[in-house]
Amino acid sequence: MLATILFCAGVFALMVLSVKEKAHQLSLREKSLNGTPSPLSGALAYLVGVAGGIYLSLSLLVDFLAVNIPSRIAVLGLELDPLATIAITLALLQPFILRLCRVGRCKIMPGGK
Repeated sequence: MLATILFCAGVFALMVLSVKEKAHQLSLREKSLNGTPSPLSGALAYLVGVAGGIYLSLSLLVDFLAVNIPSRIAVLGLELDPLATIAITLALLQPFILRLCRVGRCKIMPGGK
């Protein structure tokens, strides 16, 4: 029970940090483009959009390759959809990976910026 609560709190904390980082990135970008009403709402919409896109891509890939995956997995006592779990994890980590790429001048992304 305690492990489940800690897991949920950790996911929530990561979500808050990820949204905050993306809001910061969006506000930096929008400063040069006259500003935006709410960087936080933009960051949340972006997070949901990225997670949804990743989920759809993974779902199509699994169907195309005819890979058998379980419909549910148990993580610390919680029953989760594996594709949704992977999608939200990647979407939450994406702003931090982008920051690392910018700091380290990573060449992973097209354009290398």
